[in-house]
Amino acid sequence: MSPNLLSGGERRFAALVVLGTAQAAAYVALATWGGYQDRPMAAIGLALLAFALYLATVQLARGVEGRAALPLILALGFVFRGALLPEPPFLSDDYFRYLWDGLVQLRGLNPYRYAPADAAVVGFAGIDEALRAQVNHPSVPTIYPPLAQLVFRAAAYAGGGWIALKILWLACDVGIATLLYRIVPRDRRAQALVTYWWSPLVVIEVAWNAHLDLLGVLPLVAAIWLARDAPRRSLSIGLLLACATSVKYFPAALLPAAARRGRTLPIISAFAVLTALLYAPFASAGSNLFAGLATYADVWRFNDGLFRLLAWLTVYPTVAKAIAGLVLVLVITTSVHNEWTLERTAFWVTGAVLILTPTVHPWYLLWMVPLLAIRRNRAWLYLTGSVFLAYYGLGAYRATGVWPEPLWLKLVIYGPFFAMLIIDAWRGSWLQAAWEVESGGISTSEPTATAANPERKRSRNGTDG
Repeated sequence: MSPNLLSGGERRFAALVVLGTAQAAAYVALATWGGYQDRPMAAIGLALLAFALYLATVQLARGVEGRAALPLILALGFVFRGALLPEPPFLSDDYFRYLWDGLVQLRGLNPYRYAPADAAVVGFAGIDEALRAQVNHPSVPTIYPPLAQLVFRAAAYAGGGWIALKILWLACDVGIATLLYRIVPRDRRAQALVTYWWSPLVVIEVAWNAHLDLLGVLPLVAAIWLARDAPRRSLSIGLLLACATSVKYFPAALLPAAARRGRTLPIISAFAVLTALLYAPFASAGSNLFAGLATYADVWRFNDGLFRLLAWLTVYPTVAKAIAGLVLVLVITTSVHNEWTLERTAFWVTGAVLILTPTVHPWYLLWMVPLLAIRRNRAWLYLTGSVFLAYYGLGAYRATGVWPEPLWLKLVIYGPFFAMLIIDAWRGSWLQAAWEVESGGISTSEPTATAANPERKRSRNGTDG
């Protein structure tokens, strides 16, 4: 058939096949070419190539009929993951800590009480000394919450090392895609599934680097789904938020908004009881239960965005952290006062945490990707790819022990991101609408850009400023 005879939707579908296949080739190259082992920038380059192709597919998928495209989207997504699943994690060594925490639990030790370098652990019966030597920050007890710990223990019991971890995280990955299919309206499903299921960040950080975050993202997305379709199931929503918080701590910030819109007592009670039950097996750590987290909050700093500016302006990082905390409290308070949906609250809270935290590892953005499938935002979509450049210093770090973070790198990672956030906020703001009215740009009766109807303006832009 002549290309001229194809409909617009058919041409988009054909282009989706071509670009998806090209993206698969990038992952196959990572899996089969070992040249990046001594040159991490080569791996980063392939990741950025996959991301450029991904951006094009996200745009193309907007005009593709969801039911026809679904088999292609799912099949190629499995190809992406299958290519990297057998490969050892390369860009990060966090998985050694996962394996270590699981192993010491099987040996009867509490990972919150004992750091890998503690004298009580060295030479302990059944401890894998080779694994202990690979754990990063060995003098710090674990920072991972209790649900993550229990899953680490299950993975250690099952055996299989990092492959077992990857399989567990990929099961969560499939679960998230399934929930997104249910959450997103039919006419947006193709684009939403491509946004999540074809995301290079998800593929590389989960199928390759074996990061655990999807274990927490899954219950968060499930809570959003229930809050939309069954808002009265408050007990389940509370339990799901507890599960998400027991993988990474920040989803606890969603509890006030969830309780405000649902039945307050069941949500808070379910959250509190399950959290207590999950921590109970580790209570012997006593005051050391949050020692690793306290060290992380006090010392860690990497690839920070707005926090770097705050720290520069205030001189003292402690003051910058206090300001960041106040901004986060303001976002939470606003979500409660305005009775935001759980979905919108999750978007804003996750975004605020990522912007304001002193540490932004690439895999932290995994919490944002499914929210982008539900609620399009070009600035955050850009950051899910530009954040790969945070690995720029990996080669130097392995050679010298120092991780460089030059200013130009920050500008490339964050400059366009903040520019797009500001532009989208300006376009959707009441201030811009008022300025346009006063300057004669629009009439006062125009409904799409006036203060009386900002939601319609935001919806047209496809962003949430």
